[in-house]
Amino acid sequence: MMENHQHPSSNDVVVNVNGDSDSDARRLHPTDHAVSSQLQQQRRVQEGNERRKSLVLAYKTLGVVFGGLVTSPLYVYPSMPLKSPTEDDYLGIYSIMFWTLTLIGVVKYANVAIRADDHGEGGTFALYSLLCRHVNIGILPPKHVGLNTTKDVQKRTLLAKFFQTSLVARRLLLFVAMLGTCMLIGDGILTPAISVLSAMDGLRAPFPSVSKCSEAMFADLGHFNPKSIQIAFLFTIYPSLVLTYAGQTAYLIKHPNDHDDGFYKFIPTSVYWPIFVIATSAAVVASQSLISATFSVIKQSVVLDYFPRVKVVHTSKSKEGEVYSPEVNYILMVLCVAVILIFGDGKDIGNAFGVVVSLVMLITTILLTLVMIMIWRTPAVLVCLYFVVFFVMEGIYVSAVFTKFAEGGWIPFAISFILAFIMFGWFYGRQKKTDYELTHKITFERLEELLADRSVNRVPGLCFFYTNIQDGLTPILGHYIKNMKSLHKVTVFTTLRYLLVPKVAPQDRIVIKKSNLKGVYCCMIQYGYADALNLEGDHFVDQVISSLAKHIQKHQSPENLSDSEETEEEASNLEEARVAGVVHVRGKTRFYIGQNCSWFDKFVLSFYEVMHNNCRSGLPALGIPPQQRIEVGMLYEA
Repeated sequence: MMENHQHPSSNDVVVNVNGDSDSDARRLHPTDHAVSSQLQQQRRVQEGNERRKSLVLAYKTLGVVFGGLVTSPLYVYPSMPLKSPTEDDYLGIYSIMFWTLTLIGVVKYANVAIRADDHGEGGTFALYSLLCRHVNIGILPPKHVGLNTTKDVQKRTLLAKFFQTSLVARRLLLFVAMLGTCMLIGDGILTPAISVLSAMDGLRAPFPSVSKCSEAMFADLGHFNPKSIQIAFLFTIYPSLVLTYAGQTAYLIKHPNDHDDGFYKFIPTSVYWPIFVIATSAAVVASQSLISATFSVIKQSVVLDYFPRVKVVHTSKSKEGEVYSPEVNYILMVLCVAVILIFGDGKDIGNAFGVVVSLVMLITTILLTLVMIMIWRTPAVLVCLYFVVFFVMEGIYVSAVFTKFAEGGWIPFAISFILAFIMFGWFYGRQKKTDYELTHKITFERLEELLADRSVNRVPGLCFFYTNIQDGLTPILGHYIKNMKSLHKVTVFTTLRYLLVPKVAPQDRIVIKKSNLKGVYCCMIQYGYADALNLEGDHFVDQVISSLAKHIQKHQSPENLSDSEETEEEASNLEEARVAGVVHVRGKTRFYIGQNCSWFDKFVLSFYEVMHNNCRSGLPALGIPPQQRIEVGMLYEA
């Protein structure tokens, strides 16, 4: 709608801010009033939609995020080894639970940790990723340059300088992040077991013959948004848990002998079975909270190259954090069933569960403190207050659950040790490969020398040569040319670049750069987390050739006749190469583990090779026909 800026007529009355008539005062034309009203109405509709969206998400968090927390009344009291408990014992326990929910749930997670997200992701590895991006204290070089790394030149804190100069400190920080991740995955195995077993305990009362969160709130952040999680926790979960525990405590004070199954005993007989069905259903839903969190942390680890590549499916086109991994899902199922079959008793699993929860919370406190110091620049008084309160509280919990190490507490350590060994083995192998590739990379000057050799032929055709290195070319190229004595007349060195956006615009997907060598180009394919890279081979080739042609045309000089002729020749060569045939070349590297290698390298790198041979390819499927694919094997010296 066009705005009308005509001058007011003599019949128009203009009122100034004091309510007086003023011919010089500015006024809104009726048309402007209509536009303003329309904009305000659109804003109100948009705000209403946002509120509705947050409320819907808040409702969904009740199962996905808080499922494990809301079923905790089923097993918290039974997992406590109390002998002849008194009223003071129960009141003391309730006091501990109340302040734990208040301080850790409300203050720490719902108001502090939830703000320390890494592009919408939560969890211990998200905190580690956040620190690596902002302070550059990672071990591996940044592989994904599209992570919006902070490039500020602010003065670094003393703590940041310490981590940047100390390799030991950086490795220790990585170990802490890995331990937290492994413990959270262990939580994803134990939560379904303890939740369902505790819910099924309700069958024991009528049928005696039948025999037998808070971290998820942060780790599941990527599946929802902070506001929805805060709404659900502060206005639903927190008050409900406080009242439920209060009711359980009041009942157990009067019936101390019902300690082992107090939840079902204090339910009125008339609603026993409906509550049993609800509790069992809730326990099944509760399993999803930590399973979803496990998907999130494994996805983060895969993206950062600290975990073997598994299939990650993005279930939302607008939110990166909503992910699912079928392989991880089946592994969790097998391990969960194994835990139940081996240990069976909910008390042993409860002891293991306590170790996991306490350690993960403590690790989150440590990493969050580093974020507050090095990134947020929080005042020292607030940092000290936060660290002392939560480190002491959670440290006491950790020391308490360690007393149950022999009674099931060792289970998460066994699970975490296996997972940590997998992560470390993969990390160490990737670090070795990256070091080798950066040390032996092929520069364009070296490529020119190789092509100057008369024994090397430029054969007809179009070749896509895939490389992981962005500053230089993969060493596999030199291996290929030396042994094949050839390179295609048109060769496109292709790198895939992961960006933290849902979808990359078509005009930004393919970035072309021409080298100084005839027929040699560099191509970067950019993709987001919701982009399906199954582009079909011919369509992919058409897109790249179209981009190459545009790049050639764009860089020609209209005034220079020879430049124009050269451009036409270049475009002609491109089409001829396409007609001659298209081939896609990628490397398949392995370590050569010789006798000079240390026993440590022999063991760890052999384990890495087993994982590497059984995990998914580093290149997403491009729909390339098998007959156009060539894999070039090469041994990297360990």
